[in-house]
Amino acid sequence: MKSDHDLKRSLEQAFDRVPDSLYQFVDELPDRFEKGEFEHTIDLAATKRRFLRWMPFMSKSAAAAVILVLIFSAGVTLSPAFASFVKKVPGFEVAVDWLTQIRERDGVQTAVNHGYIPIEPVTAQLGGTTITISDMYLTDEELLFKAFIRTDEFDVSDNHTPVHLFISPGNLRGGGSTTASSIARTTDGSNTPIRQDTYKYQLENGAAEQFLAKGDPLTLKVNKSTLDRVLKRSEMKELGTITVPIDPSKLLHNKVYEPKQTLSFSDLDWKELTLEKLTIQPTTMNVIMKGQMGWDLYFPREDDAAPYLKDDKGNVYRYDPSGTGIILEEGKQQLPFSSSVFFDPGVRKLYLHIGELRVTEREPSASFELSMDDTFPKTVRFKNRDIVIEGAEYHPEGYMHLKIRKEAPDQRFLDGVWFDIAEKEDMTAKFDKEDLAAYEAFTSKLNELMESLNASGFGSAEDYRNMPYLSAYILAPKLEKYTITMSRANDRIVVNKDYPIQLNTK
Repeated sequence: MKSDHDLKRSLEQAFDRVPDSLYQFVDELPDRFEKGEFEHTIDLAATKRRFLRWMPFMSKSAAAAVILVLIFSAGVTLSPAFASFVKKVPGFEVAVDWLTQIRERDGVQTAVNHGYIPIEPVTAQLGGTTITISDMYLTDEELLFKAFIRTDEFDVSDNHTPVHLFISPGNLRGGGSTTASSIARTTDGSNTPIRQDTYKYQLENGAAEQFLAKGDPLTLKVNKSTLDRVLKRSEMKELGTITVPIDPSKLLHNKVYEPKQTLSFSDLDWKELTLEKLTIQPTTMNVIMKGQMGWDLYFPREDDAAPYLKDDKGNVYRYDPSGTGIILEEGKQQLPFSSSVFFDPGVRKLYLHIGELRVTEREPSASFELSMDDTFPKTVRFKNRDIVIEGAEYHPEGYMHLKIRKEAPDQRFLDGVWFDIAEKEDMTAKFDKEDLAAYEAFTSKLNELMESLNASGFGSAEDYRNMPYLSAYILAPKLEKYTITMSRANDRIVVNKDYPIQLNTK
């Protein structure tokens, strides 16, 4: 049996004498597993076959990367002694420290610790860009994976770079995007940045089952977006595809509960939500909520206001949305949470904590008449609150300016209210759908108008210039009289309640 010191010395010598000593490294792996340097077993024969097949064509750094891929494709957890050493080997510090933290955050580490191994990693070279797809899980409802990007074509660590890569499934129906990104640098002396993007795609009903029935590998499209800041437009180019073989027999199925549970709270327009469905997957959990027809419902992501799940052992599972996600039927919203109780049969109850909601009604619920000859101030009533209009002006550039009294000297926004006019014409109806140039000219003019007003948009009331009033700008034709409409928009509802969800464990 070899000591940790011997292991360290052997590995140092192995990486100094590529390729011969790396053959020996693979030969000695069984001994190191017996010693307990790895906490999980893998198919060593298959690992060695893959390694020996690739070995003759590799440089030293490439061989190190192969060992990295082989170990992580097996889902191995390293012993502390071995992990402390491999931090010094090119590539391993990134993999052990950085990747472990990410995996613990998104639930992959929990699955790996319970023997549920991700789909084997795949690496593709697209021009000067190397992309590795890893930590991929496919469930009945989701596709999750990480992309590791190393490139000499742009700086992946620059938050202001005009170039971005996006990866999406080409033959699996669903919607989603990244949920998290981070940057690490290699330890091979080059200090090359590696970008990690975590992707989550919500799949359409039955999409996973239909895909697996075909027996085809998964294809991932890699698109490159380049922003032209002068023209304010992006150019999208497909760089290529990455093919990932998937073995359906190794996939686990979700645990699904449909409690149809009423979650009550107090608000002028909203009295309750309905918890329609809870899906427990190996790495994530999803809750589907049903709201009210004719309204848009939003759950904030900020830690102090975001929803979360908590199990009856006190473990908390954070809210982890991605992009627009899949479009659910009217009035329903999906709440995704990171990590899962999938592998813990001792959990009998979950608690859904709802901190705040944001609600928007799609049609106005109040209005008032206004002309430029009105006497001001003018008080109007909306949702049990008084709003004082201190003045109104029409500007020939095509908009109306409402001056709204502040409720306090330091007020910056009139929260939760959206102003418009009933006489508003469809500003885009005048353009032929094929006349893209005219439409772009129109939108460009609107952007220039907003910039000249220093406004973030039309319809909301804000203090843009440290004035004693709030300003609301409304696109409008010139008329003698207007019907000003008001809608509840992105309005905050404080709930701050825990709702128990009973799990029907056997």
